[in-house]
Amino acid sequence: MLADLEALTPPLIMAAAFLIGLALFLRRQLSPRDRLTDDGDEADIQDGTSNDDPGDAAHGPSTDQHKV
Repeated sequence: MLADLEALTPPLIMAAAFLIGLALFLRRQLSPRDRLTDDGDEADIQDGTSNDDPGDAAHGPSTDQHKV
């Protein structure tokens, strides 16, 4: 019985380490973010420019897109 536990100890330690690492990773990824760092993307868009999708039918023709 003791030999069986000795044989299973390394895989159990690796499984426990993996699960702890996975839990810490998911906790870090799913935690709420600071709102001040998320606003940086909106600052890149100027007020006078449009953010329309060039592939949108309601959007006018674009000069940088050519039909092939």
